[in-house]
Amino acid sequence: MTRAGGAALALALVLAACAPAPAALHNGPARPVPADGSIRIVATPLPLNPKNPAQDRIGDFVFAGAVQLTSPDTTLLGGLSDLKVAADGSLVAETDEGALLRAQIVLDDKGRLIGLDHARISLLKGLNGQPLPGKAEADAEGVAAWPNGDLMISFERDDRIWVYPADGGAPRPAPKPPVPIPPNMGMEGLALAPREGADAYWVGLEGGSLWLCHLATKCGRAPGQFPPPSSYRLPALFEMANGDLVVEHHHWDPIGGTHLVISVIDNPATHAKPAVKASLKLDQGMTVDNIEGVAVAPRPGGVQRFYLISDDNFASNQRTLLMAFDWTRPPAKEPAR
Repeated sequence: MTRAGGAALALALVLAACAPAPAALHNGPARPVPADGSIRIVATPLPLNPKNPAQDRIGDFVFAGAVQLTSPDTTLLGGLSDLKVAADGSLVAETDEGALLRAQIVLDDKGRLIGLDHARISLLKGLNGQPLPGKAEADAEGVAAWPNGDLMISFERDDRIWVYPADGGAPRPAPKPPVPIPPNMGMEGLALAPREGADAYWVGLEGGSLWLCHLATKCGRAPGQFPPPSSYRLPALFEMANGDLVVEHHHWDPIGGTHLVISVIDNPATHAKPAVKASLKLDQGMTVDNIEGVAVAPRPGGVQRFYLISDDNFASNQRTLLMAFDWTRPPAKEPAR
């Protein structure tokens, strides 16, 4: 989804005029990519606040590095719409033009994000084993990684969820929310829900509704909901190890620019009115772009590392950013006596 997709209806015509023109589908790289998909990624470091490079936190979130990603080897690197990061730093991300990126996060000796290494990129395939043929089929928006190595990817335009087997076989469909989905307003949020079952997963519609799904059965609207503020949209979800849900809400307009809020909330499967436990806000003026993916990975000492990735829409006035923030959960309050 382009960043203009979250604008209020009253600004729709303005946004249509100001948003970047859609890029052509990159079904093939402009430069050859090795048979194994290996590419070089150049990571240019960025401060949290260009006007105050010494700023190192936002509230309870400690800045742990940001880089702009480019590649001299392929035009496929862009449009990154979600990511998942394992405890060992291995990263998987998908693009809204039908490509899949795998890489290893590189940290410096202080544990700060400085880049990606061992990057490989490939084209997602359809049921016939061939690369997805066009934007309507290739618009991948969410990714989740099952413990057995299978990947699950949600698509919009042709709204569907597919599971790609770890052995490289043909994808198979998975349940999706049983509601009409407006054009280009699809299943942006996708995350495993291990606390809710071995085959459970979350789906977040761009309009903001949360759905709990199971591979073996179906999807149902979550008992608890966490609606976005007016004119904001939902591009990303992640369930933390203790069951708390991370929800991103994002807004863009041609006057105020980008605004996003990443919230840690009570699990909506068990809380009818989820409370906010922490929030990270990024606005224009900070290092920020069209952030569409959020993942959390554990760090030593109980620290939770939040990784954010942006979708540049293959537009010259946007960037592919990878950012990191550290958050430590406050100790539980002892009950009053």
